[in-house]
Amino acid sequence: MSLARRCLPFLFALTLLAPVSALAQSSDAPQPRRDWADRYMVRLDPDRKGYVTLDDALRYAGAQFDRFDRRHAGVLDMASFTASQHTSLERASEARKPYAQRALERREALFRTLDAKGEGKITKEAYLAMARQHFVDIDVKQAGKITVADLRLAHHGL
Repeated sequence: MSLARRCLPFLFALTLLAPVSALAQSSDAPQPRRDWADRYMVRLDPDRKGYVTLDDALRYAGAQFDRFDRRHAGVLDMASFTASQHTSLERASEARKPYAQRALERREALFRTLDAKGEGKITKEAYLAMARQHFVDIDVKQAGKITVADLRLAHHGL
């Protein structure tokens, strides 16, 4: 039997399996890692428009306030505002505890900033006003929308 005849079944099988192998490799290709801005944008822009409007940002901030306000009082104290961060700190592994502790400290600092009068509470109106101002600060082009690139620029202070 000639070499060509012995290789024919192998070549035939290879031509049938090659597209399957190529397809499997393309789906196994590592996806680029998404950074914090991409993950944040997914929450702010569930419609995947590629940008966030002021209405989107206020809708997200209002829903976030409502999640913090479990008693539905329309007012948050430090304990209710930081409860989720305390839970994260308690559940964190030893390696993650420093990160969880810093997140808790940032949340406490944000509460003190929002509680400008020092009353120990913040209202939904104050929280939404902060979200509105934050949007304006990030939207330096005054386009009425924020993109992932805008978030990154604002984070890096460029």
